[in-house]
Amino acid sequence: MENIYAIFKKKEKSSPTLLEGILHTEFFEIDPFEARKSDAGQWRTTKNIKTELPKELWFVSKDRSYAFDLRWDSQGFFITSEFLNLLLKFGISNFQYTKLHMVNKHKESITSKEYYYVRFYDRLEDIIDMEKSNIEFYRKDGRMKKIWDLQLKESNTLPDVFLINNTNLSSILFCSEEFKKEAEKLKLKGITFVPSNEADVYKP
Repeated sequence: MENIYAIFKKKEKSSPTLLEGILHTEFFEIDPFEARKSDAGQWRTTKNIKTELPKELWFVSKDRSYAFDLRWDSQGFFITSEFLNLLLKFGISNFQYTKLHMVNKHKESITSKEYYYVRFYDRLEDIIDMEKSNIEFYRKDGRMKKIWDLQLKESNTLPDVFLINNTNLSSILFCSEEFKKEAEKLKLKGITFVPSNEADVYKP
């Protein structure tokens, strides 16, 4: 099986590792950083199934500018058109996306890039090799605590980009060597590629 990588955030100029802001389904002129009832919904809470997304979303940020190409936030991914086009180029289709406006409290754009909010479904099941992996479990209930060394089952049919249906790894995109090479050619910002076995121990 070829090398598999986990995609992690990396701090760069205009690419903070933690985004300071709030996601809304519409822009609110008054108290834009205040949570609203309309911020919630099945599109945000369902797991691993197809769910209709709002027609557009607004991320009102306290950060000055954004240039990253991928971030996990608000139970989904914030990605640029460049990253989206790369997913589509590789035939990845198990996700839904909608337009994402990145603005400040005055409704002014804080980026020159085009962003989308993405949620994946059909995450891979039964792909972790439990015998070869080094996994720590909670004694009380047997739940998985930490994956010190992640080993995936041998497979020649893994998609070029995928997620694993596992709580420890829920916010991590995995990719093939070929996808990594193409992403590096595009010089995507704010991300780094880490060997997949380190997915649960790597700290950005």
